[in-house]
Parts: sequence; structure tokens; C-alpha cells
Amino acid sequence: MSIRSGAAIALCKGVHKVMRLMGRTARALPGMVALKVDPKIIAELSEGHKTIVITGTNGKTTTTHIVQQAVINTYGTAAYDPSSTNLEQGIATTLCLDSTVRGERKSDWGVIECDEGATKFVLPATNPQVLVVTNLYRDQVDRYTSWTTARDYIVQAAKSSPDSVLVLDADCQVTSSIAELVDNRIVWFGVECPVYDEGIADYDKSVTCVSCGAELEFGNRTFAHLGDWTCPSCGRKHHAPSIACTRIEGRGEKHCTLALRIDGEEHVVDANIRAGYDVYNAVAAVAGLLTTGMSQEDVFQALAHFTHAAHRFEIFDVDGTPTRLLLMKNTAGCNQLINMLVSEGELPKHLVCLLGAEIMDGISTEWIQDVRWEELVGEDTQVLVGGPKRDDMRERLLRAGVQPQNLREEKSYTALVDDIAAIGEPVTVIANCSTIEALRLVLVKKYQPLDYWAE
Repeated sequence: MSIRSGAAIALCKGVHKVMRLMGRTARALPGMVALKVDPKIIAELSEGHKTIVITGTNGKTTTTHIVQQAVINTYGTAAYDPSSTNLEQGIATTLCLDSTVRGERKSDWGVIECDEGATKFVLPATNPQVLVVTNLYRDQVDRYTSWTTARDYIVQAAKSSPDSVLVLDADCQVTSSIAELVDNRIVWFGVECPVYDEGIADYDKSVTCVSCGAELEFGNRTFAHLGDWTCPSCGRKHHAPSIACTRIEGRGEKHCTLALRIDGEEHVVDANIRAGYDVYNAVAAVAGLLTTGMSQEDVFQALAHFTHAAHRFEIFDVDGTPTRLLLMKNTAGCNQLINMLVSEGELPKHLVCLLGAEIMDGISTEWIQDVRWEELVGEDTQVLVGGPKRDDMRERLLRAGVQPQNLREEKSYTALVDDIAAIGEPVTVIANCSTIEALRLVLVKKYQPLDYWAE
């Protein structure tokens, strides 16, 4: 380990400690400092260690939390980021914190959540045993101008790490196309059953082939553009997954029971998930973990008992007002949140909708126009809007049917929390990355979050 590398690690740790004393999450800036001092620090700290990387448009955080739980349970420790900071600087922080100043890693394994665009830097540096790609949706049009932009980054990354096994979603034709462009070994996963009650799931009206542009045909579909797809023009078709969910046997308030087919054998397992879209995340995690060589018993144990990330149904008791946080990122993902809320039977009476346009969110807010807010709101729905782009949110919700007298704006997150406390009835917060973090910071300072899944 060079003097430069040791200095990078020491500075990262020092900046992290100071920022934590200030009450900050301290995941991006410490790693940014480390990379300035030693641009190769991620590669140097990854050498000789085992790594699994999880990427994709939606679901990578939940998938990562299942994977890291399994690795910690099985091997005792893992280098991972509980706050899900998934760009290079956050990954550098994770590895530096897992190391001594002499560059000795504390953990044999690294579990890395990685932004799709960052894979082209992270994969050649970490050379992971396994790369899991959850799905590729239309997302952040300012960064990913087409479906294939993020895919091409991942293709570039996979070519730089030819020994990595790729675990791909067979139901996503964009993700599937990665296999046509690389020589890596492929493991396929998928879902072969409905994930929502009849009439709830939404589908892209038209899905065109990423190879020839013809409209795809589908057998069964789950939601968005996912399902058993075939291109009648160029002949591309859905790959039969070796690991798949074949049915959902039971749904509880906080968990469900899944039937999984693994290499032809069926297993009925408990999963600590409740939303339909999380079935894909569960299957992706199982596929990725089994590909590392972990035993089925250890994988299933983690799936049943893993801890979810912040703002995935996290609940705060705000002076007697139960306040549930839901993270929205893009059209498809937000529609799945709405699907879940609709499937609960009784729509939320009180909504808080927050919208920002930071780099982590994507600068464009046009994606909210195609969200099915009409399914979620009505004439009696009471709504608070906030965040830097609250005017965009307000306009869209008014067009969705919220009555002007039932909609209020609040600029300050502190005042917003006071407004929530005064409601006295359950509140559902739907917010994107920057705004949910800002709101949560205020909530955490005053209220203890509740574990929604704790029994």
C-alpha cells in the first residue's frame, strides 16, 4: 500500500468522523476526498477481495439490502453502505471505512450498490464475482437519453470485467440485450406469475424492440414493460429463467410467501417484502447470492429477515400522526407505489408529495406527468406539496383531480413536519431522493423512526 493510498484512507476516515459529529450522513464527500488523493483507491482496496455489485434502474437498494444481510449472516461482515450512496465517491467511502490506514480490509466481501452510469468506472476497479442487473426503465432523461444509454454503460463495464457473472432480468428486454453484446457468463431470473391483484398492474402501452424497433408481443406480463416478450420481426425472445418466482402463496401485512423455482426444483420461502414490485428484487437477490456459491439455506434465511433501507415504508410517529415514507424515482417506479397503495383497499386520505430536481433525482421533472396520480387522489384527498419543484407537483395533482381548497404548499421542511403533526391521522409521504432525505433529516432529529417490518 502506497503512502498516497494510506493518506487517502486516513483523510476519508477523518472527514467521515467530522461529518458524523455534525449529524451528516457522510458518505459522498469523504470518498470524494479519497479519490482526489488517490484516484485508484477503489481498485487497490478491492484487489484480492470478493465483490458482488448490484445495479439497475429500480430495486437495486432493496436487492442490495437482502444481499448484504445474507453475506453478513454467512461470513460475519461485509463492506457495504447502509445509506445506499451508489456513485464512485460513496463506494470509495465504503471501502475506506472497511480498511485500516495500511490498506488492510476488515471484510472478505464487498456488497456494492452501483448507479448504472457508474458501472463503467466501478466494475473494472472492483472486478466483481457477480454483477446483478435488476431492470432498465426509462429514467432521468437528462442523464439517460434513451433506454439503451444506461445499458451501454453496463455493457462497457461488463466487457472490462469478463470474469464477472452477469445475473440478468429475463423479463426486461433492455436488460436481456446486454447478453447479446458481451461474452460474460449469464444467469437469468424472472417472475412467472401476477404480482398484483387483477386490474391493478399497469403496462406500457407499446414496447418496441431495442434491436429492430418493432413492437414486442407478450405472453404473460407483470407490469411496465416486463414479462414474457417476443419480437415478431427480428426473432429476439424472452430467455427461460433458471431462477424464477412461479407464484405468490400468501400475502401478509408485512411479508409474503413465494414459490421459487431454482434449477427445476420448487422451494416455498418467506420473504420480508410486501409490495408486488419487490418480488423482482427478492428473486434478483436470490439469483445473485446463489451465483456466488452461497447455500440456499443461508439465502432464504436472509430473504425472510433482512432489514429494509430508510424510506422504504419507514414510519415515524409525528406527535401521534403515523407518517409513512415512500420513495419515488421515475414513472414506472412511482406507478408501482400507486399500484401498491390502491391494492391496500382504502386510499390514503392525507398525502404529502415532495418533488426536487437535484443531480440525484434527475434534473427533469417531466416524468411525473405520466404517473397515474388519478388512481390515487380524489375530490376529498388532502394534499401538502413541498420541495423545490412543488409548483410542478401542485399543477400535476390539480389536473389529477385534487380540489384546490384541499391542496396546500409548504416551503420549509420544518414547517411541513409541524403541519403533519397537526393532522392526527395517517399520512403517506411520496417524495423523490433529495426531498425525502431533507424531510427525513428533520424527522430523525426529533422523532425515532419505527421499523415497519418488525414483529
